[in-house]
Amino acid sequence: MKRLPLSLLLVGSFLATSLYAQTTAWKSLFDGKTLTGWQANENPGTWVVEDGAIVTKGNRSHLFYQGNVGNHDFKNFEFSAEVMTTPGSNSGIYIHTKLAPDPWPVTGYECQVFNSSKAKPGEYSERKMTGSIYAVRNTWRAPAVDNEWFVYRIKVSGKTIQTFINDELICQYTEGADHWRADDKKGRRLSSGTIALQGHDPGSTVRYRNLRIRMLPADTRSLSSPLDDPELDQLLSRMADQNFALIDLGLIAETVQQQRAQVGFSRRLGFTLGHTLSPSATNLATWGANGSVLLVNDRYQAPSVPALKAAKASGVKIAFSSGGVTRLDPERVKTRLKAITAAGLSWQDLWCP
Repeated sequence: MKRLPLSLLLVGSFLATSLYAQTTAWKSLFDGKTLTGWQANENPGTWVVEDGAIVTKGNRSHLFYQGNVGNHDFKNFEFSAEVMTTPGSNSGIYIHTKLAPDPWPVTGYECQVFNSSKAKPGEYSERKMTGSIYAVRNTWRAPAVDNEWFVYRIKVSGKTIQTFINDELICQYTEGADHWRADDKKGRRLSSGTIALQGHDPGSTVRYRNLRIRMLPADTRSLSSPLDDPELDQLLSRMADQNFALIDLGLIAETVQQQRAQVGFSRRLGFTLGHTLSPSATNLATWGANGSVLLVNDRYQAPSVPALKAAKASGVKIAFSSGGVTRLDPERVKTRLKAITAAGLSWQDLWCP
């Protein structure tokens, strides 16, 4: 084997180390004292700095990073912040967005911050909880709690968005060339842009501190392919936009590896699996016995649209099960979502613990 001169080895090592440092060094977006580098699109009084944190408490406003890091234009990156919510507070972190006077950002994606609801029975109750890629892939169960700091991390790799709460993967979405968006969310598309924080309403108080970002190489590849079935992707996005909590109670896992694979795939669909919930939360026997829940097992046949309509008309909540399989089958999921649509169900009609 031909040996390289020591000088070349040292140069190569230096270049590799420099490249590694460029792609992994975290840079702060907030000095902990002022809002330097940040600009509100409206109602700037909504934003204050208290005890080393950016705090939103006031009328609707969005605070956009306009500082020097990356010339506030990020494509592939990891963003991290510590967040604390108060009960019932709503906020969000926008990525790939741009400063504009619009009341709500029209470009980029929102990653939801919302841990608990104060909605009364019969009122709208948000099913898009912390970690949701808002109205695209949701989690209905908050992975964090109010009045405690948690770490929110967002990673964009090519066309893949991932959200993590305290290092747990919550949602993952890979954007395809042809995807459905609601009319008021047509700008939810990856390109590049800045970070923005959401001040949602006067009743919401949320704190952000240690806001940091590190850029990834421009040629970073997507972590997964888009779903093979555009129709399924559209159905999932429609359900997410319409606030449906998607839960499957029928999967079983025979090994830890199998369970991890199931959960990983469910994160891409915006589904929650029954075996990740507590036994008390998924015990439908009592509720089913008194007629309050209809459990639909669609392992061998598609859900009956007339039966779903009848359940809705009688006020019975509806839950779904794949019937003891070890894999969340995309074709079965598509058939289920089409039946929900054909029956005219709304988010209120589906069972949610």
